[in-house]
Amino acid sequence: MKNATAFDCIGLGISPADYICLLDHYPHADEKMHAQAFSKQGGGPISTAMAALGRWGLRAALISNAGQDHDGQFVVSDLQGHGVDTRFVRLLRGARTPRAFIWVDTRTGSRSVVLDSTAAPQIHARDIILRHLPPTRAVHTDGRDTQACLKLLRHARVTGAATILDAGSPRPRMDDITALVEHFVASQNFIKKTMGPRIKPETACRRILDHGPRIAIVTLDADGCCGATKDGAVFRIPGHRRKAFIVDTNGAGDIFHAGYIYALLQGWPADRCAAFANAAAFLKCGRPGGRQGIAPVKEIMKLAKGIKD
Repeated sequence: MKNATAFDCIGLGISPADYICLLDHYPHADEKMHAQAFSKQGGGPISTAMAALGRWGLRAALISNAGQDHDGQFVVSDLQGHGVDTRFVRLLRGARTPRAFIWVDTRTGSRSVVLDSTAAPQIHARDIILRHLPPTRAVHTDGRDTQACLKLLRHARVTGAATILDAGSPRPRMDDITALVEHFVASQNFIKKTMGPRIKPETACRRILDHGPRIAIVTLDADGCCGATKDGAVFRIPGHRRKAFIVDTNGAGDIFHAGYIYALLQGWPADRCAAFANAAAFLKCGRPGGRQGIAPVKEIMKLAKGIKD
């Protein structure tokens, strides 16, 4: 029998164009230098996660606003090329598509990002017409555009869709957002900003669970991730290491979230979801940008030991 669900996941978030320069070092003040390489890719945390899900064969859609300009057309074309449904991506006249200018130090893979959203259109709650949304198994957002985010999360809870939050930065009404989320996946930087620099990640996970989610995960950069569940389970997934492998860490967190959602929709338990996500994020770092670094599922599963197709 054919599944009546139209989508596996609907994401809500910005969809910038990423301008990526690979450098042999960060420029000093007043220094002029040549890039080792340049890449223009689609960007944005939720947008990149949807692109990965599309590449992995899931039915993904994005709700976003961009400008009716060259970058907007590029973003839509790029998403479609990754298999993402863009019917809810609006290109608005008079607005400018957000742009991220990214410097990558190829010696370490670290990056600096400047987001230009000075004329970018917000996503308002009124932009989401619930009766037009097809059914979905999951909803993914990062809390940006607060009212739209809350509206979509409330709708997801009513319809029974899984809700996954990319907590990369503190947002307004974070408590309200957290209460509507089942799967709270936070970056280490988010935890340090909201709970202090000395808190242990396992303790942070337990605190998050006190506010509504049933699964909390904290990503630990090169050290992997840790997580906790409402039923009392605690786990830690170690990071991966390969000599001279890391090229660019930009987008690794976005791909972690995509990997977690992919695994979640396979019905795997939280620790297996985190292991798959951790492997996907590591493999991304071997190539520049979030989109070029999307590894095939089989390669991810091979790295995430113990996961069988």
